[in-house]
Amino acid sequence: KKYRKYIEERKDVNALTEEDRLLLELNKISNLTGKLTVLHFMGNFNENINFIAPQIEMLRAASESVRRSTKLKGVLEVVLAFGNYVNSAKRGPAYGFKLQSLDSLSDLKTADKKSTLINYIADTIKSRLSELMDFDKDLKHIDRAATISLENLVGDVAELERGMEAVRKENCSRTEGVLHDFLVASEERLRNLQVRLHEARSQFRETAEYFGECSRTSDPTTFFSYFVRFVKAFKTAEKENEELRRLEEVAAMKAFTADTIKRKRLVSELQQIMKGLHLDSNNYDNIYPGIQEAVINDLKNRSRLVQEMKLLQQDEVYNGALEDILLGLRSEPYRRADAVRRSQRRRIDSNRLSRTLEELEL
Repeated sequence: KKYRKYIEERKDVNALTEEDRLLLELNKISNLTGKLTVLHFMGNFNENINFIAPQIEMLRAASESVRRSTKLKGVLEVVLAFGNYVNSAKRGPAYGFKLQSLDSLSDLKTADKKSTLINYIADTIKSRLSELMDFDKDLKHIDRAATISLENLVGDVAELERGMEAVRKENCSRTEGVLHDFLVASEERLRNLQVRLHEARSQFRETAEYFGECSRTSDPTTFFSYFVRFVKAFKTAEKENEELRRLEEVAAMKAFTADTIKRKRLVSELQQIMKGLHLDSNNYDNIYPGIQEAVINDLKNRSRLVQEMKLLQQDEVYNGALEDILLGLRSEPYRRADAVRRSQRRRIDSNRLSRTLEELEL
């Protein structure tokens, strides 16, 4: 308004600054706002197309991969079987389940809280249906598709169509010029984009309906997020199962090693006894059947009795008793309270073994 008033008053234009003279000339253009909007649309058209087209393609590819994956169907069948087993006491068998139920597989835990239902499912599939373990490789672009809003995608394409319509109106059916050249180069690209969007939306709705979801209200963000979270939970459960198996193997190896050392110690003591009785320790199994087991049991009982025996009487335990024992070691070797001479111990072992042999003969 100020510029128009300045012109109406016929003031000297040269007295204005360069910026004011530019704005004064722009003010003479009719429908300036519309023309600037068209120029902005034309300048950003390629960038918008390149941003929207990959999202449409990812939505289409993700829908197709989820729909056609036979391995995913196999995994979901296993999940359904476990669900029917867990809920068998409450209701009859189900023929399907909502995808949101996949999130609850990690919530159902065992009594010791160390494992979940998804851990057991992953372990069962690995042991019995190992060909399904890499089902996630069939699900292409689901991570990216889970970030796509179909509503926003449709809105963006509709915005491009409105911008293109503004260019058509500004061109006024002219057959040459910048606007005409832009329409010739860009209208076909926009139509192809609209066709691909329609196909991707239809394919997604068919896929959502195939998995029991509402085709009208389902959105890629919600739909594909179910599968993303399930794959992540499944892979986590697989790693946890592998770690648990590794720990069990280590524990079993330690137990086996401890048992082996214990057996070797018992056999060594047995051989010492056999030598004391002037028997051939290499053939003691052939001398008398069952002698090894009898002697080993005798050694176990003797070890238990020694462990239960109190080496010090109650009145012998007093403040400073340990220091007196350590000081006494300087004058004479330490001897256990239950210790006997070697010859006497040998006679005791011989008599005990003889009684054992007599019992076995009976």
